[in-house]
Amino acid sequence: MRLTPRGLCLLLALAGWTGLLAIERLPIEDFARQPDTLYARLSPDGRSLAFLRDRQSRTLLHVVDLDSGKMHFINPGYSSLAHDAPKEFNSFTWVGPRRIVATTTVYDALFGMLATDIDGSKVIGISGYEEGGFGGGRARLWEYGIIHRCFDATGSILMLDRHMNGGGSPNRPNIIKVDTATGYYKTVEKNPGEVARWGLDEDGVARLGILSHGDLSGAIYRDGANAPWKTILPLKNRRNAEIKPLGFDHANNRVFVAALTAARRWSVFPLNPTDGSLGAPLFEDPVYDIVPASYSPSLDGVPLTGPVFSSAKKALVGVRFYNDAPRVKWFDKDYQKYQRSVDKALPNTVNVIINESEDGQRLLWLAFSDQDPGAYYLMDVAKPSFRKVAVRMAWIKPAQMASVRPFHYTARDGLVIHGYLTIPAGHEPKNLPMIVMPHGGPWVRDAWNFDPLVQLLANRGYAVMQMNYRGSPGYGYELDQKARRQIGGEIQNDIEDATRWAIAAAVADPKQLAIMGASYGGYSTLFALGKTPDLYRCGVSIAGVTDWPAIYEDSDVSANRMAKQHWKEEIGDPGKDLARLREISPVNFAELITAPVLIIQGKEDVRVPQDQAKRMVSALEKVGHKPESLFIPNLGHSYGDEKQRLRIFQSVVTFLEANLGPGVN
Repeated sequence: MRLTPRGLCLLLALAGWTGLLAIERLPIEDFARQPDTLYARLSPDGRSLAFLRDRQSRTLLHVVDLDSGKMHFINPGYSSLAHDAPKEFNSFTWVGPRRIVATTTVYDALFGMLATDIDGSKVIGISGYEEGGFGGGRARLWEYGIIHRCFDATGSILMLDRHMNGGGSPNRPNIIKVDTATGYYKTVEKNPGEVARWGLDEDGVARLGILSHGDLSGAIYRDGANAPWKTILPLKNRRNAEIKPLGFDHANNRVFVAALTAARRWSVFPLNPTDGSLGAPLFEDPVYDIVPASYSPSLDGVPLTGPVFSSAKKALVGVRFYNDAPRVKWFDKDYQKYQRSVDKALPNTVNVIINESEDGQRLLWLAFSDQDPGAYYLMDVAKPSFRKVAVRMAWIKPAQMASVRPFHYTARDGLVIHGYLTIPAGHEPKNLPMIVMPHGGPWVRDAWNFDPLVQLLANRGYAVMQMNYRGSPGYGYELDQKARRQIGGEIQNDIEDATRWAIAAAVADPKQLAIMGASYGGYSTLFALGKTPDLYRCGVSIAGVTDWPAIYEDSDVSANRMAKQHWKEEIGDPGKDLARLREISPVNFAELITAPVLIIQGKEDVRVPQDQAKRMVSALEKVGHKPESLFIPNLGHSYGDEKQRLRIFQSVVTFLEANLGPGVN
């Protein structure tokens, strides 16, 4: 069923939202607590489960033996480069049955990569500021990305060398093989000069290279490691016809790529390696991308879009995709059977395979919903058995949480924008105090899932509206292209149009509207308060950009050539567009911001440095509109640890209750 604004209100009203008892106000601490289990992954032999968990206010790596229950935790130590600041783990991947490669952070900024055995022994620096073996020197983390795990005796991995230390272009990466037992590496595939992306087969052999030269693109291909490269798509302008590698199906001898359908939606296509032609898409959607070109919605680091390859079957077995919520299409009968079995056992959640053992006999599942933070389950095909092995937030009762519903509206230029509406439990979507919450990025998107902050606001009696304005991935080529250089322009119009839609549809009380966001969402908040002061009673900006010309120079993006170039193309070039960048910077129109404002900022943020917030506070004070502010020590570009999140959440609730008014009972 496709929802129209009128149809949405009718659907919500008829969906059992009336007649429910209002839910009690829960402690803010319940929403600020870090999940007990994050980023869980099954080992290649299926015997161990690794995951992240807070321990003494730091996120550390834990490994449990699934049969014996024996637990290890690994402490990454401290950084002498940042005044002995504590390091934390951010993500990890198994590279052998007893060995893991993990990324570390300091104040939420990427610090490095290290390899460790599951008992915390044999720790070796791989890249970044972790001391490693790259010629005895150090490299920055974003130089390399893991693209293949060899699962050999030394836990070798293949990575991209983007030449950040010199010697080549970051857009022309070589492929290197890293021995995680020693940290030493060797180049196994030297870029012939124009390859921007590599496609590897199941053995880690580079078989497909996507060529790029300015506006030109093409492709080269070879049949195996010792076969010569041949050009299957010569360089030419292929706008709307570019392809991106997805993977190799060894069992069926097929190569899969992402490309645009006739309706200009990204989907999965088989590639003919002889002439570069594409077969029919495996399936497509008229509204949504099956495989977005860039960002994928995820939960606990699990991408919820993209092909699913089975290492045991050496084949493409399914495709995850996202329309209004996570979906999956299985091509393999065994996986169809697994999905039916789990969905029958867990009918109230979306159930996703996280990963599986190399022999395909043990599968790890994550079950979650908009109201349920989720739990991990282990399926043992051989026994057979299916059991819960970890819960993310056991103290959350799904029945007390608010439901998240998709909606869409039409922007002023006719573009259809999708989003999500969260209504306080026990209430109709009618004349409610509302928080408009544009997402960060801006090249990411909101998704249907459990969001602690959104649920906290709903629990306090506020409706929350999140819109995937133009530029949000997953909605096709047109929505993406119409966002270019539209920061402070059409993107902001989309946010305003969503607000006015909520008023016209009688969902929101026009006298009780607030706007709130983090990062780019914080910028959108300040912009909206200045340019549309009639709409909002107050606003909350968390780590929001306030001065665009300055952030090109003082954020961590300034040191990343690829990211800075992307900003210049998508936002604007300070060398050519300085006047416009100044015009759309909130520090330069502080006199227009008259509503109460709460500015929250981490003191150790390197993506949006605290000077951005200080400039905004100073500008508002100069025009007599002193904001409330909260500067949090030892906090980077995130909500931080449990204590830091609690301070932020408490400040937000206190501010909203004082300036927007209490939510519905």
